[in-house]
Amino acid sequence: MNTSSSTEQPPEEQTDVPRVTYLYLRWLMVLLPAMLLVVTVCTALLQGKLESSISAYYGGPVRDVFVGVMFGTAACMVAYRGYSLLEDYTLNGAGFYAVFVALVPFNLDKILIALRENTTPDGVTPADYVWFLRTALTTVLALFVSLLWIELKNSNRLRGLWRSGWWNRFFVAVTTVLLLSFLLLAMVRLWGPDPDDVTMHGISLGSWSVSIHLLAAILLIAALAIAVWCHAYPALVAAAEGGGDIPSTVPSIQRGYKVIFLLMAAGPVAAALVRIVTREHTVIFLEWWEILLFCLFWILETQRIRKVQSGAGAAQTLASTGTSSAQQISM
Repeated sequence: MNTSSSTEQPPEEQTDVPRVTYLYLRWLMVLLPAMLLVVTVCTALLQGKLESSISAYYGGPVRDVFVGVMFGTAACMVAYRGYSLLEDYTLNGAGFYAVFVALVPFNLDKILIALRENTTPDGVTPADYVWFLRTALTTVLALFVSLLWIELKNSNRLRGLWRSGWWNRFFVAVTTVLLLSFLLLAMVRLWGPDPDDVTMHGISLGSWSVSIHLLAAILLIAALAIAVWCHAYPALVAAAEGGGDIPSTVPSIQRGYKVIFLLMAAGPVAAALVRIVTREHTVIFLEWWEILLFCLFWILETQRIRKVQSGAGAAQTLASTGTSSAQQISM
């Protein structure tokens, strides 16, 4: 949660150190998922099969890369100061959900069964594993509360979002209820049962069920899509925030943002079409569909800022030249 004031200049108009820092953050949010993609594809080629989801690799050699990439990307999204209050808010939420995606295995029940059937060299039992998970997730919750306290104490951005109109208040209220409900459900599933009975199942309605991991992934993807929407329709966001700043736009790139948002929103439809061909790989297709589109967004955002900087630099040079010429004429 970046604590910069909303009245400060946007990253593309700041001095070299902030500009370079934000540039690295943007590229990390592209290169980290790209690294995971390369490792996943190479592992699939070596094993001769593709898993049903990215997180299904959690129990294998890709686990460390998967967890590291999710934590690294989460840290970048939380540290990045969004141009609008809404973008900043949704990126913070996305970073929080990404940590749950990383820590709660998609196939936790299978991992615990494997631990019961095969003793590991270090003697880890299913109860040990569950207690590790309890410690890690509770610590993440404490970290989240600490960051929220720092945000409220040192920045007015969250308060500004709440005060900027009924639509934003409604959005903050709904997403807060979703977050608190998710946390309550996760903690009940984590601490309620005996350690041997913890499975981190989420919601079940008849034969349909969603795990805590999948709930976090769905909320993560929704937050990413909203962050892209903020750049696709910056005038609407500024109007909703009571006349907030509108980022310098490049028409072709802004059209690209709109296409990316629409494609992200159409992800479930694309996944349904893939499901007709292969049910097993529907989830991993949807995951990479959304992740790669979000990476493309950051590539376009970096190009936009570079063009804005180039235009500002050219304008400054022209102004300096005009001033020098005027001075010479006056002399």
